Amino acid sequence: MKKILLSVLLAAAGTASLFAQGTVSFDNKVAFTTPADRFVYQDAVGTANGGKLLVGTQFKAQLYAGVDASSLAPADVSAAFRVPTTTSPGTWSGGTRTIPFTAGQAATLVVRVWDSSTGTTFENATGYKGSSDPFTYVVPPAGSPASAFYMEGLRAFAVVVPEPGTFALAGLGILGLVMARRRK
Repeated sequence: MKKILLSVLLAAAGTASLFAQGTVSFDNKVAFTTPADRFVYQDAVGTANGGKLLVGTQFKAQLYAGVDASSLAPADVSAAFRVPTTTSPGTWSGGTRTIPFTAGQAATLVVRVWDSSTGTTFENATGYKGSSDPFTYVVPPAGSPASAFYMEGLRAFAVVVPEPGTFALAGLGILGLVMARRRK
């Protein structure tokens, strides 16, 4: 009987640990320690490099989390960037996101952005898209102040559109395949 009870308790503890989850404030408008790093640009990082801060609700941001960069999976749903008339360009309105990690556990996070008018997911978007460098996030314990849940490791990154030459080269490759098939 003791073995059965112990087995049930261990199974319950294992199941509970599977459902334990952390929270991250998925909003880059918050007061990060390094505020200039929180922005997303279009075409190049920084206005000095020819980039401009990204705006428009067609742009979506998605949080990906994993134990390392090779195990990233989407966390909850995507968030939209602020409208073109915003006073906070380069930021999205995201609220909080749940990530499958327990308090005190380090997670690797990446933010991916895409233009939803050209695709429904990051992976199949054909227009503007880009992603941040991976950064580490330690899930704070429950009851921590709101500032503990900020994505402090996020750094500025750019969302870029593929060069027209890339599309032209891909088109020529497809045309070559079609011509080769016709000759057979």
